[in-house]
Amino acid sequence: NKQALVHMHDFDRALDKITLGGERPLLLNEQDRRVVAYHEAGHALVAWLLPAADTVHKVTIIPRGRSLGVTEQRPQADQYNLSNRYLLARLAVLLGGRTAEEIAIGDITTGAENDLVEATRLARRMVTRWGMSEVGLATFDLDEAQPFLGYELAQGRPYADATAARIDAAIQDLLTEQHELVHDLLAAHQEQLDALAAMLLSQETVAEAGLAQLLGERSDEQIDFQLAELVPG
Repeated sequence: NKQALVHMHDFDRALDKITLGGERPLLLNEQDRRVVAYHEAGHALVAWLLPAADTVHKVTIIPRGRSLGVTEQRPQADQYNLSNRYLLARLAVLLGGRTAEEIAIGDITTGAENDLVEATRLARRMVTRWGMSEVGLATFDLDEAQPFLGYELAQGRPYADATAARIDAAIQDLLTEQHELVHDLLAAHQEQLDALAAMLLSQETVAEAGLAQLLGERSDEQIDFQLAELVPG
């Protein structure tokens, strides 16, 4: 390319390649494309509707890196102290893809594997590091390379079995509560979910401006009936 000037979209393309991985030629059948479209639409719509979530920069069903699709979010500003409300919204966004599959496809797929790993890791940190559950304010040193507390049981740990069971239950409760919230949210906005999935199947990539045109501008009032569940206490 011998263009004389560097444009903003050139920077965006370079940043996408660094952060998301390069586009890869992969021919998906129509059913897989539909699943990916609803999966990414679920992530994007939940993020769009929850004011505490990071802004959706773009969503695509073009395979990039190791992913079949990507919902790219960017924080509005640098954050060094992450609030409980923000982290709950992050959990909700992570679970949005799997939940959209349940609602729109009527089945679930393996495509949510990385989302579930990340959501479980985040929920564990909320419970064991940041005192954001009914387990209390104590912190617990856990090996984050191991996804289950059974590993600590085998290796020995400085707290009782009953405490380990409470930690496991609190992690599961966080994930279950957010999953139920997301299910209610997407079911209430299924028309928008269907429209965004259709747009992705047609255009493959939808940027923030296209999302705003389709879904309307983001607003704190969009989810009044969910806010109580996203604000602790």
